Formats: sequence, C-alpha cells, structure tokens
Amino acid sequence: TGGEPLLRADLCEVVAAFRSSLPAATFALTTNGQRLRGKLPALVQAGLQRATVHIDSLDPTRYRALMGEGDVDEVLATVLEARAVLEQVKLNVVVQRGKNDDELGAFLAWSARHDVEVRFIELMNTGSARAYASEVFFSGRQILERCGPVTRLPRRAPSDPAALYRTRAGVTFGVIASDSEPFCADCNRLRLTSAGLLRGCLYQSGGIALGA
Repeated sequence: TGGEPLLRADLCEVVAAFRSSLPAATFALTTNGQRLRGKLPALVQAGLQRATVHIDSLDPTRYRALMGEGDVDEVLATVLEARAVLEQVKLNVVVQRGKNDDELGAFLAWSARHDVEVRFIELMNTGSARAYASEVFFSGRQILERCGPVTRLPRRAPSDPAALYRTRAGVTFGVIASDSEPFCADCNRLRLTSAGLLRGCLYQSGGIALGA
C-alpha cells in the first residue's frame, strides 16, 4: 500500500513468488492502470487474477488535475483489456466535493455499458492534509443520495470493505465509507508499506518493521 506497484521492475517476479508460495490464495492488484497495458500479459502468466484500477474522473482534463498525469481514455481501454483476461476487474473512485462528485452518474453509466463494477470511496483523512480533506470530503450517505434511489445488497463477505447497492436501472456498485461508517469490527486487512512496515489500518501512524 502507499504507492503504484507497477513502478516495480520486479513486479512479475513478486507475483510469481506469491503464487508459488500461496497457490490457494487470490492475488489482486490495485493500480492507477497507466502502466498496466504493457505488463498485463506477463502479470497474467505470473499468476495475477484480479485488478482494481483507480480512476477519479472520466474527463481527460479533470483526470490529469486529480491524478497528476496520464490519459484516462487509454486507462479505460486497458481496463477493458484486463477484464477480458482476468477473473475480475473493478474501478475505484475517490469522491471529492467540487472535484468529481458530479460524475457519479457517468461512472455508473460506464459501469453498465462495460460490465465493470465501480466502487465510490470516501477520501480518507489520514492526517497528511487535514484541511484539504475536510474541505472536499463527500460522505457515503451523500454518495448514495447522488446516485438516486438504491437498494442495499448484502456484502459478498463480512470483511469486504465495500457496502453494495443496486440502482433502479439494475447497476450494482460499492461504497467504501471508512470515515463516516467505519467497519473495523469486520476488517481483516493488513497493509504492507513500500518501506516494509506492516499496518493493520491506513489510519495507523506507525507499524511493525518486517525488514532487518
């Protein structure tokens, strides 16, 4: 956690090592997708099964403003390529007031057209930019209101971070409201940072050093 995994030159070797050591485990990757296309065949061969791609806007100009760089149309095309060869592909969208909260309907429409589930995520206030996080915070409840009348669905597993909903049009989507509706009691996630610290939560300031 805490970085773009596709920056690692040895990522395929890492995936292959995990698959060899844990053959029964499901191996998934979270990425901004900007480097995924060229490495997708090798990652699949190494044992990658699922991918979640972080995209905060469908508008090219706004995408670069929020994501820093990249071409959203190329990333979306890569998402469809990944969907064709992986067991599951999802989109993650961090919703921010006044930045992209007017695009939720567009994301749901894209999801319906391409059969790729989208998950809307509250911006986590982890302490690094408290004033900004407070200014643009858009709650899970507000996300649901913006998506129109919805039906609550059961989580696929109690430990899943995303609560599931279905629109009147039949589009299933997820909401991860870790700030306004914490799900700590059911969480089973462990986070390993690029510096080798094991954390039980992204809100945790410290961690356990795994390296020597």
